[in-house]
Amino acid sequence: MPNKLNLDSGETLKQGAKGAKVQQLQEILKALNLNPGTIDGDFGNNTIKAVKQFQNQQGLEADGVVGKNTQNALNNALGQVTTSSTLSTPIPTDQTKGFGGETGKLPLPAIPLIKEFEGCYLKAYPDPLSGNLPITIGWGTTKKRDGSNWKLGESITQQEADDLLMIQLENSYLPPLQKIPVWNELNANQQGALLSFAYNLGANFYGSSNFKSMTRVLTDKKWDEIEETFLKYRNPGSNVEAGLKRRRQAEAKLFLTPVS
Repeated sequence: MPNKLNLDSGETLKQGAKGAKVQQLQEILKALNLNPGTIDGDFGNNTIKAVKQFQNQQGLEADGVVGKNTQNALNNALGQVTTSSTLSTPIPTDQTKGFGGETGKLPLPAIPLIKEFEGCYLKAYPDPLSGNLPITIGWGTTKKRDGSNWKLGESITQQEADDLLMIQLENSYLPPLQKIPVWNELNANQQGALLSFAYNLGANFYGSSNFKSMTRVLTDKKWDEIEETFLKYRNPGSNVEAGLKRRRQAEAKLFLTPVS
């Protein structure tokens, strides 16, 4: 995990800046699951896009300039990620299979994977892709406990963020996945990879017209094609492709990792 950013009084980082502090900024942005481009100490177009995206998430002026307010927000977000990575993992109901949650059927290997790529923000922010709805908070949670929507300006604690993730996974994502014909034949790692995939792309992906390749591979149990199939779902040509590619690769790796 990178160290916190420490700018001198009145110092700013903006497009065209170069050096060690820019590289540190890029490392922080990457740790927050934003895409600053190559970690090279050069504040270029990808870095400014990542800074603006972060500023939007935090409710700051999205000017792409890292001054005191953005520095403080970056360091606070980095601290939340560091803290969350040290939180105790929920104890599986069945230690040998890696399942837990209230029902004992939630594939726990999905949790660290989802947290790694979602990042945690304790203040509600607009969806990065649409710039508007759905308003999101915590580990990419879009609904409150009562099912209502979040509003910009609302905030939660770290514990609430962790609890909301588990509740949403178990109540909104697990039931549709359990309808996949081969679901009960899959081990915890395989189910966990698909749960991460669903959390990112939608719980009802199986059988959907936009997911014919994944549906076919799961139906036919073509595990030799699973990695290339995951990689198809990365929004090619979009500004989120690089991040989605890393996530798809991680999901495929988890799916193909045997349960010891």
